[in-house]
Amino acid sequence: MTSHAFLAVDLATDERHALAGALDAASGGRRLPGKRTRPETWHITLRFLGAIDDVTLDLVARELDETMDAEPGRITCRGLDAFPRPARASVVFTAISDPGGLLHHLAAQCDAAALDAGLEPEDRPFVPHLTLTRLRPVSDVRSALASFGDFAVPISVREVALMRSEPSGGIVRYSTVDRFPLR
Repeated sequence: MTSHAFLAVDLATDERHALAGALDAASGGRRLPGKRTRPETWHITLRFLGAIDDVTLDLVARELDETMDAEPGRITCRGLDAFPRPARASVVFTAISDPGGLLHHLAAQCDAAALDAGLEPEDRPFVPHLTLTRLRPVSDVRSALASFGDFAVPISVREVALMRSEPSGGIVRYSTVDRFPLR
């Protein structure tokens, strides 16, 4: 398998622990359906770049470094949902509350940097989320989602991370290539 690159908001360790605790408390002892993502890999993808060469990766990084225009802010992981829909889900995620639109602003900046570096436009609209499980085959998760309680976990957005995913021994390892602080 090939490595892929993406731009994301990475969570701090204490935020990962807080989200894991909130999910445990909201679950009432039930597990989410599907193959769980590991908390140490949790992030909010702003723009998937795909399998790109180092030259293009450097171009994306240079574009972001020159154009990053956003102040740090806070968002909230709140509640569960599924893609493409709960009746036929392939992904269960925590929805993101972002009343100020910070993540949409950052996603637009990431998309512009990718386009300026010569990548194709994103083919799906940006929906802020944090993936918790993947389901193969797709499943109806409506009752599972309804059985979870409410939770709200604040997340600080201080930077955009340029990351790589590398398959290794049946799991995916993530590494940070560069970071772009919000200012």
